Amino acid sequence: MDRKNFWLFVIMLFIQNPTWTQPVNQPIELGRVHWIRNLDEGLSKSAKLHKPVFLLFQEVPGCSTCRNFGSNVLDHPLIAEAIEDHFIPVAIYNNIGGHDADVLKRYNEPSWNNPVVHILSGKGSDLIPKLQGRYSEGDVISLINKALLSSSLLIPAYLQLLEAEYTANPEEMILEMYCFWSGEKNIGGQPGVIYTEPGYSQGKEVVKVRYDRNLTDATNVAKAAKKGGNADAIHTGENALIDMAKAIGMPVKKAASYSIDKDLHYYLKNSILSAVPMTQTQATKINSALGNGQLAENYLSPRQIKILDAVKSGKLKNIARYHIAPVAKSWPASF
Repeated sequence: MDRKNFWLFVIMLFIQNPTWTQPVNQPIELGRVHWIRNLDEGLSKSAKLHKPVFLLFQEVPGCSTCRNFGSNVLDHPLIAEAIEDHFIPVAIYNNIGGHDADVLKRYNEPSWNNPVVHILSGKGSDLIPKLQGRYSEGDVISLINKALLSSSLLIPAYLQLLEAEYTANPEEMILEMYCFWSGEKNIGGQPGVIYTEPGYSQGKEVVKVRYDRNLTDATNVAKAAKKGGNADAIHTGENALIDMAKAIGMPVKKAASYSIDKDLHYYLKNSILSAVPMTQTQATKINSALGNGQLAENYLSPRQIKILDAVKSGKLKNIARYHIAPVAKSWPASF
């Protein structure tokens, strides 16, 4: 997405959702999403706004699985944002009567069950297979992205990064180089790299690289880093990585005690974007973009852009710079 279309996308979402505040006194099972509690109302809005319905069947009050799904997955600010921005959220309790019980029968869902999610058209039919028996952040993000694709919609960059981070099959390596700031900048932008971290090993500057084996492999990461001048050696004791390094002509050093540097993601740390709560993969990609003079805001969600604007204007103050804490814990309550 180019700069012009990116900002048009953000502006349109602001117009549709002018304010965001966390729900007050909402059951823990529902997280921070603002839900409609009537399916007929949700379907009417879906047909009018041309958005699918995100239909949650949930036990309220619920068992530990239901509470954990609400407090961990549905409380994630970026997941809640995606549900509210791209869908009409409807919550149906599976342990009461009336309208909720009628909806359960309509979709052949059992009472007193663990969470189940249907993605519906404005006419109430399932657009994609329902989500059941899977309760992680990655499961819900993948469902959201599949639903967007099924509706012929583009998946925003922040949701692509979220899915990559929460569904990754991760592996790590430690690469030695002359400057770990340069290493983070260059390696962090590689496809399949989900996290970089500057540190020291055997008195040398190194970057710990975490990559997703579903998207890339050690050889691709190391070759690209070597080509960019950011892989003078690999520090490892793993036979597979030793064989890989020898195959591409990279020196191998014995893995030693590793310590992280204080300037994690140097370019991000020294930017005003450091005031925006974000995930590890967002931080990695944004740091790389800033270091390479690229548009970093493209990796933020519309609400993260709103937080950034509030920081720039002085409306949001006393916010800690460069959040390492989980996003939900560092997210401003007014957003």
